[in-house]
Formats: sequence, structure tokens, C-alpha cells
Amino acid sequence: MKPATRSAINFLLLGLLPIIHGTPAPRPSDRQAGPPAYYQKIQELTARIEPEIIAIRRDLHAHPELAFQEKRTAGLVADYFQKLGLEVRTGIGGTGVLGVLKGGLPGPVLAMRGDMDALAITEEADLSFASREKVMRNGQETGLMHACGHDIHTAMLLGVASVLSQMKSQFRGTILFIAQPAEEWGDGAQKMIQDGVFRDYRPEAIFAFHVDDTLKAGYVHYVPGYSGANCDTFFLNISSEGCHGANPDQCVDPIVVGSHVVLALQAMISREIDVHDHTVITVGYFHAGTATNIIPKKAELRATVRSYGDEQRERLKEKITRTITGICQSHGAPFELDYQFGTPSLYNHPELLQAILPTAEAVLGGADRAIEDRPEMGGEDFSYFAREIPAVMLSLGVVPPHLEKTSVHSPTFMADEKAIGIGIKLMSCILMDYARKPAARRVRPFKTS
Repeated sequence: MKPATRSAINFLLLGLLPIIHGTPAPRPSDRQAGPPAYYQKIQELTARIEPEIIAIRRDLHAHPELAFQEKRTAGLVADYFQKLGLEVRTGIGGTGVLGVLKGGLPGPVLAMRGDMDALAITEEADLSFASREKVMRNGQETGLMHACGHDIHTAMLLGVASVLSQMKSQFRGTILFIAQPAEEWGDGAQKMIQDGVFRDYRPEAIFAFHVDDTLKAGYVHYVPGYSGANCDTFFLNISSEGCHGANPDQCVDPIVVGSHVVLALQAMISREIDVHDHTVITVGYFHAGTATNIIPKKAELRATVRSYGDEQRERLKEKITRTITGICQSHGAPFELDYQFGTPSLYNHPELLQAILPTAEAVLGGADRAIEDRPEMGGEDFSYFAREIPAVMLSLGVVPPHLEKTSVHSPTFMADEKAIGIGIKLMSCILMDYARKPAARRVRPFKTS
């Protein structure tokens, strides 16, 4: 075969590969054209407001508030939205705030979410704006800290609202800026939905950031499909009459029964669950007994169960219930099992993600800065929004330049504040670009009942 002929065939095959695999080839306008002119305007506006937004972030960091107690934070957010001229609703789902920006041109309704709550952790980071707030928990004083980056998420929400409100004559459609309470409790998003956050405007798509403690500023991770797990729980009480440790035949030993349960659940994962159905069962609480020579009257076990998708969580509940029931009955041990579904798994809509990736690559400076990652077994209640509306959460790199790594939910967590401006610019461009897509090239909204 002549080289010219071989090259022509290879070119045609490369063009057909995406079609064969079920995804359209990237359009030249998506990946080859230069950035739109408004990118420069977004860059200029971001640079102008960045000092103010960083100052707000530091104020939020110094004054953290627990779930459903974010009154100061919510007040700050609402005041900021009002100064921008947004339509504002407060008290949604408790302390949630909604800011509505109407663009000057017709287009879709889109949304961005930022969460506001902090954690009961005593901060140890050496920062001039470190939290000194205290709270009583279980009779003991502990600190409060934005150890999961929610101060950054909220600050970026305000920053994007500021940038796009100054460009609303160019914006197509409407944006909902959602400041959400109680992500750490896992039900703030659900409370806002139940309280009618989408009563007046229903978005076609919703976007969010989460800080990434493994990436430097200027990079993002993304995960198509399931990216966070179902966070379910069970509480198991195994009962006994109790007896002397020297005469174990005189009663049921709830410690032995509980130990069989712990081991059987791990065997169940390896022998009853498809290896491709990622599953974690961790019994993190096993309390029983008060003395070495007494078989106690009760053993208490509590566990977290992680999985992806509704079908898998239902199967796990059935298998775990059956396993526990069988073991307890075989030992003649009375038991009480309380199995609870918690935050559902987070699903990043693959088509929506593909629609915004060209923007991320262009804004960040190359495809190597938007990196596909593996799903995690952590929970994220943005999943409640993702069950209502096509959604994407991007993980924004925040590791400071002088550190190799940082860790969320740690008293020493620190973030590179350069990530704030990067996130504002990136999300502003994502919203502008996606709103300008023709309806035929936007993801279809979910059907509502």
C-alpha cells in the first residue's frame, strides 16, 4: 500500500473511532478555535475582584459555623448578592440562600452551588486568619474550622456571581447561585430541594467545585459517571443475659457473635459481590463489656456501607440484613438492626462533563490540566441536586506550593488562595460557554413527574 493511501485510511479511521464508540468527534469549534473574546473580560474582572473575594474567604474562614447554624455566613452571602442586584431568597432549607441573575439575552437556566458549613475541628494551621471559634460538643469544648474548603466554595460562588453580574448584558439565560447549608451532615441539599429552591426556576444543568487536596492550583480532576458513594449506615445491638467469663456456656456471648458478623461481612464482599461493584463495609464502632471476666449483656456495632447506585445499595441492604440475621439466629442471640440509607452516590453526567471539558482545557491552559480521576468512596450531598438535574462537580486543585500535600478534614488543612481566582474564572467561562450552546447541543433536562 502506498504511504499516501495508508495515511488517508488512518485519517478516516481516527475520525470514525469516536463514532464507533458512541461519542461524537469533537467539533472544531469546541477544541480548535481560539478562546472567545469574553474570556479576556472575565480574566480582567476576576483579577479586579480577587483581592476582595480572598478577603471574604478569610473572613469566612475565621468565623466558621456548623450545619444549619450558618446564619452569619448566610447573611454575608445574601448581602453580597443584593449589592450585585440579584433577586435574593433566604431561609431556604434552614439557612440556604438563592441568588438569581437574569442575563440580557434569552437562554437556559443554569445553576452553581457552593456549600457554607464547617466542621467541629480545632484548627492547628499557622494562619493569621485561623479560626478561634469554639463550640460545646458532647459536653466538651472543641474548635470550629473550615477544614473541607467550604469557605473557598462560598467565596468562589460570590466571585462568579460578581463577574457575571458585570457581564449580564452578554449572558444568555438565567443563573441560580445556590449557597447551601449542611453538606457535612449530608442533607442540606435535600432540605433546600424540599423547601422549593427550584420553585420559580428549574435549571437545565448545575455545576459545583470541591477543593482537591491532591492537586496544585491550576489543575482540576474530573470523574465521569459515579464519582462519590452512597453513604449508608447500620446500627446493630446484640443482646445477652450476661454471665461470668469463667462460665461462657451459661449465656450468649455478644462479643463473639459480633465478631462473627464483622468477619462475615468482609467475606460477603469478596464472595457475594461482583468485583466491579465497588463496595466498602467498615464497622467503625464495636462497643461491649466493662470487665475482663464478665460476658456483657450487649454489644453495639455501627458501620458505614459505601457503594454506587440505587440498585447496589438495595442489594447490599438485603445481603447485610440476611447475613446478620443468620449469624445471630444461629447463635441464639436476640438482636436489633437499624439500617439507614444516607446520602446517595454522586453522578457526574457524562455528556454534560464532555460539553464543558473544552472550556476547562482552554481556561486552564491545556488538556494536561484537566485530569480524569477515579471514583471515590467519600460522600457528597451535591448528589441530591444531581438526581434532580444533570450535574457536574469538578475537583479544584488547592495544594499550597510549599507543601507536597494537604488533607481535608484535618486540623492542619491549608489551601493555596490562587485557586480562588482560577476557580472564579473557570466557572464563569463554563457558564458563559454552556449558556451559548444551541439547545440541540445542550444536555436534555431530566423529566419531572
